[in-house]
Amino acid sequence: MNDVEPVEADRDVPDFLPLLDWNDVMRDELEDRWGFARRATFALLTQSGAGLVEGFGGENRSGLEGVRSAVILFREHLLEMQVYADAAEDRLRQVATVLAAED
Repeated sequence: MNDVEPVEADRDVPDFLPLLDWNDVMRDELEDRWGFARRATFALLTQSGAGLVEGFGGENRSGLEGVRSAVILFREHLLEMQVYADAAEDRLRQVATVLAAED
């Protein structure tokens, strides 16, 4: 026979103190909007569809619009960063051309 005791769900779940409160989250959004939008976007990609439906259901439906806005902000940031990356690549090509002409 197996000598393992049955697991009691309440006994085995640690009671962690929250690391942030909602004010911390909102302050993070105000201080680092792009970082917040990036983290929100990636967090969405780690959740199951059922988890998202459950998480945004009921009283949290307004949160869905907030997260949608964060994802849109992240997309806009990525498009802006693409413009800067393209400009940096152009500069590097120009430098490479000048250096090649000197050889």
